[in-house]
Amino acid sequence: MTKKLKCFAVSLFLVLIVISCRSPKPVQNENKVQTITIRETLHDTVFKIAKDSSSYNALLDCINGKVVLKNVIQAEPGRTLKSPRVRLDNNKLSIDCDLKEQELYAFWKSKQVKDVQEKTITITKFVNHLTFWQKVQIWIGRLLFLLLLFLIARFVYKIYKPLWLK
Repeated sequence: MTKKLKCFAVSLFLVLIVISCRSPKPVQNENKVQTITIRETLHDTVFKIAKDSSSYNALLDCINGKVVLKNVIQAEPGRTLKSPRVRLDNNKLSIDCDLKEQELYAFWKSKQVKDVQEKTITITKFVNHLTFWQKVQIWIGRLLFLLLLFLIARFVYKIYKPLWLK
């Protein structure tokens, strides 16, 4: 029994010392903020189309007071334009040159992703530090506590000593 009691007393003593020797640590607060910004931009553009032309050359003649087409010298289409249509009705010249409607425009979207991570660490500092006299009082209290534990253990040992020897 004495061996168990001694182990218990030593264990209790070690636990009390470990608990009492702990120093206060400053409190750290950590705040994390993650911001993701997505910016979408709509772009557009215009495509330039090179100029285009078509031509028509012909000889005219006058017969009975009316103008008539005598000979077509040149009828040249363009890249997208067809050859012009030429009509001569009652001394009136009509030339039609048609181009189909062209719609050339384009647009696209672009995305820009911006990821910002902010990390804020706040450390709380202790303002009230112990003075030398307060530290001396704490150590004196610890020594008196150890002396008290020793006296209690000695007293318990004297009381239960006859029971253990039997």
